[in-house]
Amino acid sequence: MLAAGEVACASVHGANRLGANSLLDIIVFGRAAAKTVKAKLKPNTPHKPLPKNAGEESIAMLNKYRYANGTEKTADVRLEM
Repeated sequence: MLAAGEVACASVHGANRLGANSLLDIIVFGRAAAKTVKAKLKPNTPHKPLPKNAGEESIAMLNKYRYANGTEKTADVRLEM
């Protein structure tokens, strides 16, 4: 499995720059990612089928927070932050 983009958390500058990609990072890591994809993936290879319940666990987790019945309002927490 390969992941790219905002899932990367390292920088050529040696710091965690998640969400703040620089042009140098894009060039260095983008080139490396492209070479890895070219080496590992073969053209016309089909995707593996997903299980029938794919994503249900993630939706359940989000709904747990979405429909939580706590004592604090989201707006109040946001203002404190």
